[in-house]
Amino acid sequence: MDELRQAASAYYNNGSPEIQQLAWSFFQSMDTNCDGQVDWNEFSAFLYQSGNQWISPSFFNDLDRNHDGALDFMEVLTFYYIIKTRSFWCSVCGICLTGLYFTCVECFDNVNSNTYDLCPGCYESKPERQKYNRQSDHHHAYFMDNHMLLRSKRGGYGSSNLAIDSPGGGPGRTRMRQTMNALDTAVNVATLCSIM
Repeated sequence: MDELRQAASAYYNNGSPEIQQLAWSFFQSMDTNCDGQVDWNEFSAFLYQSGNQWISPSFFNDLDRNHDGALDFMEVLTFYYIIKTRSFWCSVCGICLTGLYFTCVECFDNVNSNTYDLCPGCYESKPERQKYNRQSDHHHAYFMDNHMLLRSKRGGYGSSNLAIDSPGGGPGRTRMRQTMNALDTAVNVATLCSIM
């Protein structure tokens, strides 16, 4: 959540005065009693009015960084950033995916279907995921985390580490290079097997 707060703050600080004023107006629209903060009642009223009442009450607590029972301007700005850019929820447990998550590549590539996204806990817990998959008719097995998926769509699985790939360096460097190459091969083979 801290990275999302930082991103929201960076966008706000680098925005034009007009954008900053719109952000302040958004905050004021939620702060219906004009006390400079958004409490749970104001937050839930906004969720209901905007059609987002399905958002878990625990999400309010996650946003409330200082745990004072209300959201200040930056906490509301973080909320806005999340609902506009990170409205991904785990398909199994339903939590908001604010950090690393796993996406079914086949569902992602099919523009006519919804994505199937999992939090790390649900992706790691294969029996629970398989139980949910049987209930939801999701039968694909090839998943990538959001960072790897983005990199793979660019045409590679990340940049090479020049310190490891550079020639020379003695037997330790050679052994490290061989180990990294073997690991890369294992990852590529595992990826290929899960596609099949």
